Amino acid sequence: MNKAYYILAVFLLLLGIGLVILPDREHYDEASPRELLSDLRNPSRFISTDKVAEMIIDQDPTLLLVDVRDMYDFLDYSLPGAHSIPLEEILMYNWVDSLSYDRSKIVLFSNSDILADQAWILLKRENHNNIHIMKGGLNCWFETIIQPSPPAETSADEEIDLYQFRKGASIYFLGGTAAVEQETGSQTVVVKRKNKTKVVEGGC
Repeated sequence: MNKAYYILAVFLLLLGIGLVILPDREHYDEASPRELLSDLRNPSRFISTDKVAEMIIDQDPTLLLVDVRDMYDFLDYSLPGAHSIPLEEILMYNWVDSLSYDRSKIVLFSNSDILADQAWILLKRENHNNIHIMKGGLNCWFETIIQPSPPAETSADEEIDLYQFRKGASIYFLGGTAAVEQETGSQTVVVKRKNKTKVVEGGC
């Protein structure tokens, strides 16, 4: 079994034990196990790094990025505009309502999927909606957005277009200016200079 899924399985087991031990009156407004399982199986809870990059570049006002790693990792590197809410504090106060009153897409992320997945489960138990996970976390972010691999010369046009977008996004997030032509009509994605960021590596 993949290590990440093993850790998630243990987390879910402990969560289930807590549901049994704690009084029912404390969970009257929580999602049922059946609802939670259904949501866990729904792939729409994940959002790709490409989509996150696009929303950041477009300055999408509906996006709320939440870094669930510890504060030290957050200060070392995080996504532009992200809020730091470590996993252990995810339920300590009602940040969802205070930060997302005008947002429709909350995206959780960590180094991989593990911590973000745990935070997602805790929030879904509290019946919060529009909660998503950035697929692959910051590890995938650096592989696809910051340091994208060029496609083969025989690749389909869609793969080449995606690579061109990623190269433009890389320039945007690392510093520089570029215009990336898209095959969707005459639309041009213009990326503007940003401060340089440093590469971060991690497991969770």
